Amino acid sequence: MRSKFADICYNTLNKDSSGVVMIGDISHFLLRNVESKFPDRFYNIGICEQSMVSIASGMAIEGMKPIIHTIAPFLVERAYEQIKDDLGYQHTDVTIVTVGGTYDYSDLGCTHHCYGDIALMRTIPNMEVYEPSTPKEFEQLFNQTWGNGNPKYFRLSSHTHSQDFDVEHNEINVIRESKNNRWVFVCGHLLDDVLCDSDVGVIYVSTLSSMSENSKNKIKKLVGNSVVYSVENHFKVGGLGDFISDNFNFNVRRIGLENKFLTEYGSYDDLRVKAGMNRKNILEKINE
Repeated sequence: MRSKFADICYNTLNKDSSGVVMIGDISHFLLRNVESKFPDRFYNIGICEQSMVSIASGMAIEGMKPIIHTIAPFLVERAYEQIKDDLGYQHTDVTIVTVGGTYDYSDLGCTHHCYGDIALMRTIPNMEVYEPSTPKEFEQLFNQTWGNGNPKYFRLSSHTHSQDFDVEHNEINVIRESKNNRWVFVCGHLLDDVLCDSDVGVIYVSTLSSMSENSKNKIKKLVGNSVVYSVENHFKVGGLGDFISDNFNFNVRRIGLENKFLTEYGSYDDLRVKAGMNRKNILEKINE
């Protein structure tokens, strides 16, 4: 995903002279071609995330289109006031691209975890929120929304699902219809886990801030009065489950992270087990 991010930055700045890339002291090697080709539109702001957001907002007000990038907890949580005031309130065309959501940086401890970034971004008026889970999805959503005048948040993960389909801004993907009157809304790489249950209907969500009327009508007809679950790599509060409840009169059974810190160190899979969010746990909860 990060390699695709570097390609997108290069291609975007190459075709749009108003594009700017700003980083918070990460991804230097990946973005070396961007820095070399566009030295006057590439800035390493360092570990000054609040300043990076405010600088990006000022550039956007002057007609530039900044892309800002660093680790999710340090950007979303540390610079939340600036994101709210300088991007949301000022309604500036700034694209935030983060890595390290949930516990992707599992071996660095909970200071590097970010379980509630989607919830925080969804509360900001004007903010568009996306969770693409393959390089192809990221490229499609980025290109569809580039330069649309709104602040945007892209949550990237080092973990991807293995499916291949197209995604569209504001639309939902019906991956498989239900055989047992149960439907699961899922986002991120957890799609592969949910698909291991061959009977449930599966609906994949990559836009978490708005939904087209076409998608709403389609989902209402398909789901009806079925049992509905949401599965997400995020706190149960404020993420996918709430997004579905906001758009439909469904009683959503939420499967996600509990509202507590994961204080253990270990591999990503270790923390999935500790959080009760590995494949086995997810499939058991879907069938409770």
